[in-house]
Amino acid sequence: MSQPFCINNRSIIIIVAYVNSRLGAVHSLFEGLPFPEERFKSPQDFFLNEDEWTTYENYERVFRRAKELIAEPDFYFRCGASAARLRSWGRFHHFVTLFARPSDGFRRLPFFNKNFNDTKEIEVLLPPSYDRALRKMRVILKVEFHRDFEPNRDYLGDPYLRGIISCIPTIWGLPPAIIRQPVCAYDPAVLFLKEPEFLPYALAPSMEYDLLTVVDPLTGRRCAAGRRVALEQDLVGGKPIYMGRYRDRLTSGPCDTAGDPGTGILITKTMRAGNRVLLAEGEIYGAPYFVLDILYDRLSMAQRLKHIFTAQTGCEDSSSELIQTIERLRENIRERNDAYSALEKANDELRQARALLDEYAKGLEKKIEERTASLKEAREELLRLNSDLEIRVKQQVDQLQRYSELRRYLSPKLTDQILSGNHSFATELRRKEMTVVFTDIRGFSALTDSLEPEEVFQLLNKYIAEMISIVHAHDGTLNKITGDGILVFFGDPIPMDDHAEKAVSMAVAMQRKVSELNDEWKRLGHELGIGIGINTGFMTVGTIGSESLRDYTVIGTQTNVAARLVSLATAGQTLVSHRTYSRVREIFDSQELGEITVKGVHSPVKTYLILEKSRAAPD
Repeated sequence: MSQPFCINNRSIIIIVAYVNSRLGAVHSLFEGLPFPEERFKSPQDFFLNEDEWTTYENYERVFRRAKELIAEPDFYFRCGASAARLRSWGRFHHFVTLFARPSDGFRRLPFFNKNFNDTKEIEVLLPPSYDRALRKMRVILKVEFHRDFEPNRDYLGDPYLRGIISCIPTIWGLPPAIIRQPVCAYDPAVLFLKEPEFLPYALAPSMEYDLLTVVDPLTGRRCAAGRRVALEQDLVGGKPIYMGRYRDRLTSGPCDTAGDPGTGILITKTMRAGNRVLLAEGEIYGAPYFVLDILYDRLSMAQRLKHIFTAQTGCEDSSSELIQTIERLRENIRERNDAYSALEKANDELRQARALLDEYAKGLEKKIEERTASLKEAREELLRLNSDLEIRVKQQVDQLQRYSELRRYLSPKLTDQILSGNHSFATELRRKEMTVVFTDIRGFSALTDSLEPEEVFQLLNKYIAEMISIVHAHDGTLNKITGDGILVFFGDPIPMDDHAEKAVSMAVAMQRKVSELNDEWKRLGHELGIGIGINTGFMTVGTIGSESLRDYTVIGTQTNVAARLVSLATAGQTLVSHRTYSRVREIFDSQELGEITVKGVHSPVKTYLILEKSRAAPD
């Protein structure tokens, strides 16, 4: 994993030394760059200190500024290659005096890389060895970026590294090494689109299935520049490595092969812009790592002896510097050990925190399970309550509907008795013995002809209200109000043995109340008087009609008898049949009037006039 401060300032020093050798000054390479001001007086003091590390962003900005100042082809490579000639890699140059030949330097490249760079690792796949066919020394390196560092971001670092590596043989007076790069890890679709070095050429790369297309800078036309191929491995130092061998893929199409370590993108056409080669035919991009195949001349015996003699003559000067370098390295090791100890302590604390977190998570998981079970149980209970509530609401609605129906006919007292469950309000027709009462206002037609409708309604409304109150007071069932007529019956839905007595008592009370109301009617020039007919017998009672309109009523021949009696009663008279009379004769005074005939009744009906005063009432 790369750290934020991932570039050692030795790389900055190499860049500065090269710019200074070309221009005689470093100009404004460090202008505006952040540095630890609490420890250093100026950016130069910080960036030219080889023991310090900086961010990749600072390194990149310095490098690109330097290229703009020098403005030469292959700047990044030449800058790296100048390190040996200018001895600009700091105290590490003194280690070279300990190396007998270039092979020692190549073998130790992984060590030097760790002290220069923390974005990638270098591995020696093939140690330096003599290739008889090529008559050259050969070494193969693998360069692989850390997983958290994007290779396309470090395009300028690749030629810089190759430049440094190429100059190693020159320390011994040999020609620069020849470096071939059979595969690289760059993604052309990303690199050519985002890398500032390629932006002026507007390549507009695009991967369409397995085909790479770009816009040719010379013609301005889009053309095929490469294709995806399957990479084949070779054994290098006993390890399977991609060395540039490939074969065409058997499948093609819209499959996701990005990041597939077994594939690469073969460049099939060389692209130029002026004198610069942007893409070279045969290059392979998109590999999982970079491979550097390095060739350099073998050091002769005379050259080796010369190097040893030169190293000995400068031994006194370099020994003290070497001691300082070793001491500084030891100090760095101590600092890193201290940092490692602090890191270990932090890791221990993190492990303890993680253990506590795991324990808490287990407890939390258990609590969640318990809470989930509790919520499930509560949900089931809520569903049961909802179900019960729905039933209760339905029952309440039904009861309210029944109450509304009952209130049309019964007093509040009787309604409550039925709703409490003591009695039922039957909807089916049935026969039972009951007493039925008809009332009618005498002279009502003449009244309506002589008064305004508003006056008639006012008088009638008060009269009916008083009559209803009397019906309820005597537990009667108010069946109908038809204009000035009222139909009341007793004995249903509340069964009662004294239904005849209650009916006659109600009639007497009605006649008395009419006498009280008559004074108001007289003020309007009219007399108020009602006739009442009462009969007792077996009748049919129940609800008739449809779902949209139902009526609870009583029908039958005995009902017709009461209707016939009310038609014969004059104002102030209450006429009853013999059946009613036989039930109340011990309670109310009466007078026999004779017999009447009723349609549908074979025998004449004896008729009696109820006198206002009850025998039980005081004088």
